[in-house]
Amino acid sequence: MITFTVDIAPMGAVRMTQRSKWEDPTAQRYLSYKRLIGYEARKHIQEPITTPIHAELHFYHPIPQSWAKKKQQQAREGDLSPITKPDIDNCVKGVFDALNKIAWKDDNQVVSLTTFKHYSDEPRIEIKVKEVIAA
Repeated sequence: MITFTVDIAPMGAVRMTQRSKWEDPTAQRYLSYKRLIGYEARKHIQEPITTPIHAELHFYHPIPQSWAKKKQQQAREGDLSPITKPDIDNCVKGVFDALNKIAWKDDNQVVSLTTFKHYSDEPRIEIKVKEVIAA
């Protein structure tokens, strides 16, 4: 199993055209986000896995500073789950795009997936990737 953490606030995939990729600040931020995930993955992964894969992703979102102290504490203790943007499927898309040709040859190799959204004072993404052995 390969496990690593990327110290960055989760971001959803951004729709972009070839032109907007260079002009839109959100698209630029998304491309930097994917580069950082890829950079961290390369520290832990020597070569892409070629077999079926199970991925587990934990997305730790920042706790809103505008919330009351009591509500912030509930979020820290796990009593509140992030029911907020970005959607979890868009978060997964961003990570999967970043890991293509690094963790796996193509994300179609991911045959099972477990994902979670959490709140934390330390926004990050925890990624676990393991080969699936056929029974």
